[in-house]
Amino acid sequence: MDYIEKHLTEDITLDKLAQIACFSPFHFNRIFSTLTNETITAFIQRKRIEKAARLLKNEENMSISEIAFDCGFGSVAHFCRTFRKCLGMTAKEFRETEKAIYIKDGVYFSKNGQPARKISQLNPDSNEQLCSDNFKQFNHSNLFIMDTKIEIKEMPEMNVVYCRHTGQYNQIMKAYEKLMKWAGPRGLLNFPETKIITVYHDDPAITAIDQVRQSACITVDKEVKVEGEIGKMKLEGGKYAVGHFEIDQKGFEKAWNTMCLWFTESGYQPREGYPYELYYNSPEDAALGKFVLDICIPVKTL
Repeated sequence: MDYIEKHLTEDITLDKLAQIACFSPFHFNRIFSTLTNETITAFIQRKRIEKAARLLKNEENMSISEIAFDCGFGSVAHFCRTFRKCLGMTAKEFRETEKAIYIKDGVYFSKNGQPARKISQLNPDSNEQLCSDNFKQFNHSNLFIMDTKIEIKEMPEMNVVYCRHTGQYNQIMKAYEKLMKWAGPRGLLNFPETKIITVYHDDPAITAIDQVRQSACITVDKEVKVEGEIGKMKLEGGKYAVGHFEIDQKGFEKAWNTMCLWFTESGYQPREGYPYELYYNSPEDAALGKFVLDICIPVKTL
């Protein structure tokens, strides 16, 4: 899956993926589908469409044809047909809809209160009229925004080992439990030098929640041999919008809403790259539902 994301512009073949995974094509195809509930072809297509959706919202100067080829489609016509099939609207119509910037009870809304359209989900998560009315009611009572300082910072490149989680956010602790059990006996938990980070691979305003992926991560300062469910990756350094928050479990929606609203008036826009949460609290505090963290989103100027 990591290889596919890094090579979306290329011709990705089953034989190549099977070789990377060290299986025969037949067995790899079956294993991938069993573990992900999605065929390899469907996964590649979905990741290309999700990338296209992000670019349509964030890169106003890119034409639809440029986006099509940048996302690995061989023709604009093929891209347009696939995009419409996945989202129930044309790429042009999607670009013209307001971007989702708020979340309430798992439903994503644009600034005017319209629920977001997600990949392979032709109808929004809930009744559109009901959602819109509830959104306006909640917005008027100012439940979305937290008072915090958001800064533009140069964040360092970081090497991490991770355990991947797919699905509801509140279940990621299972991935952290696996990661900590693996890392402890190997002497990799050296707090406070070791940093705990949750990396977000998908935009939940575009990707259905049961397919949203997070990585439970710890930083490492040496070469580490990984195995099984434990992988390794590099978080790129560069310019990030960084907001500092001290919250409980219920505060994450409001914290992310604060970051997303900030973008509408900041003069910056998200760039390609992984947003992440960098934690300063101890694992014991996290177990008690107390979180001190920075939300870090890669940015560039408009």
